[in-house]
Amino acid sequence: MLAVGFDRQRNVLLLTLIDTFDNATLAVMDAACATFFDAEGPSHAIFDFTSTQKVVMAPLSLERRAHKPAMCVGFERIIVVPQPELRDLAEKFRLSQSSAGLPAPHVVNTMAEAEQLLRLGPLVFKPVDTSWLAGDKAKVL
Repeated sequence: MLAVGFDRQRNVLLLTLIDTFDNATLAVMDAACATFFDAEGPSHAIFDFTSTQKVVMAPLSLERRAHKPAMCVGFERIIVVPQPELRDLAEKFRLSQSSAGLPAPHVVNTMAEAEQLLRLGPLVFKPVDTSWLAGDKAKVL
């Protein structure tokens, strides 16, 4: 599942991935980002995997996704992932993007580290209405 928040003052989108991260969740996440950025313009993005219990995704799927450019060039992307096994996947994604000559996201353990990295001060996220993802309600909070 996916929860979406936005700190409008600091221009930071938060995507919180809950329970299982799989190909369907990745597709919903990409659709949510694309739709949000079309409506609000580019922003920094934090992908919070703190509540993710497992990843059910073929390594090739993640590698293919890593070869796609970031949606918001010039803005920071940060992956928050405290679990060692999921952190390894995030690091592989980061390295794949870097190897492909693409700007790679930062990988950190905590939201506090993500806030420090952005240097924008304390972040305050308000929930984003995701009703426009009506076909994917099972995956969006």
